[in-house]
Amino acid sequence: MPNQPFKPISKSERIAYLDILRGIAILFIYSANILMFSGIWFFPEDTPRRIYTLPTDDVLNFLNYVLVDGKFYSLFSLLFGIGCMIQYNNIRAHNKAFAPFFRRRMFWLLIIGLIHLVCFWPGDILTLYAVLGFFLVWFVNTPSKTLLITASLLILFPIVNWAFIHFTDIFYPLVVFQKSTEVYQHFGMPVTEMDGFLQPDVVQFLLNQNVVDFFKMNFGNTFIRIGMILEEGRIFKVFGIFLIGLWAGRKILNEGLLDNTKFLKKVFLLGMLIGLPVNLIRGCFEFYAEGGEYDKLFHILAYAVGTVPLALGYAAGIALLVKRKVKLLNWFKPVGKTALSNYLFQTGISIIIFYGFGFNLTGVFGFTYVMLIGAGIFVFQIICSKIWLSYFKYGPMEWVWRKLTYGVRLKFKR
Repeated sequence: MPNQPFKPISKSERIAYLDILRGIAILFIYSANILMFSGIWFFPEDTPRRIYTLPTDDVLNFLNYVLVDGKFYSLFSLLFGIGCMIQYNNIRAHNKAFAPFFRRRMFWLLIIGLIHLVCFWPGDILTLYAVLGFFLVWFVNTPSKTLLITASLLILFPIVNWAFIHFTDIFYPLVVFQKSTEVYQHFGMPVTEMDGFLQPDVVQFLLNQNVVDFFKMNFGNTFIRIGMILEEGRIFKVFGIFLIGLWAGRKILNEGLLDNTKFLKKVFLLGMLIGLPVNLIRGCFEFYAEGGEYDKLFHILAYAVGTVPLALGYAAGIALLVKRKVKLLNWFKPVGKTALSNYLFQTGISIIIFYGFGFNLTGVFGFTYVMLIGAGIFVFQIICSKIWLSYFKYGPMEWVWRKLTYGVRLKFKR
């Protein structure tokens, strides 16, 4: 009925694989984010603060870079596109217009993301997803072949972005980076000089023990994040993977992609055979080779031909394991169902543990200990998510987002 209000997808309509994949992505996104939260990137190994180290630090750091870095936010981007297509089918089944609904959904995600980005965590991905989501609605009816061609071009487009900066010598993200310094100086926050430019002192940001100053500095850090997104061409990469997600969502819903074992095996093997060697070479260059003029170009190429295929290989491999009913994977399902809440929780708990006005443990731990802390927090999230979902239908932030998006009364308790 056209005037009947529509609601979120019911439990019986959810696809277990997507919840599992989302939960796994949340774990490994955190294994990347915790490196900044913990200060491991900003305090040298010989710093007096670095107390807890293990001989495994360098090996695990290398493996994380090769196997994890960039792959799981790519999976999260893939899931975003798949989710968009599922919502499109759900809304069209209710004879409703999709674009106004999805843009309303993206508006509230943007609000949540901006609060997260500006006030708490400069590494936020929600804001970028929301902004790009406004444009994703234009592609929901695009033919599958066109989606894949456009996605491939977009994933390669950061090469054009690099070439423009490199050959014209117009480093346009500098305008945004300078804005971060201006914000720091406006509030009297610490800055440092590097390569002849003043920039925010990230070490002092992490060590800062004043909560008010934390918010001031994080506002400045927002512009660092925007500058980095522009410099690396992440807008194009993420949107390209969104489009692959739209294609995959369409195939899952209409052609039983998750039951096509032959296709999944092919994607898994190709992803491993292409992605692993490229990422291994990328890791060797990053860790063991001296920097050169074309380092950034190499990393952009390695991302396009290595990171994305490996991420898709992971997605296909996990789909095959889910099809074989590997019970261990079910532990990720509760976290996947409450992904937004868990993503934001990781920021809150990490700030408390590591930052100066919390327990002030920034820069204290080596790589192995940082990963163990992250794993411990994730296990805690699994337990809490499972308990929470036994009493409530949605995660707390999921409920808020749905309530704002759908504009109807939603039952929260079971």
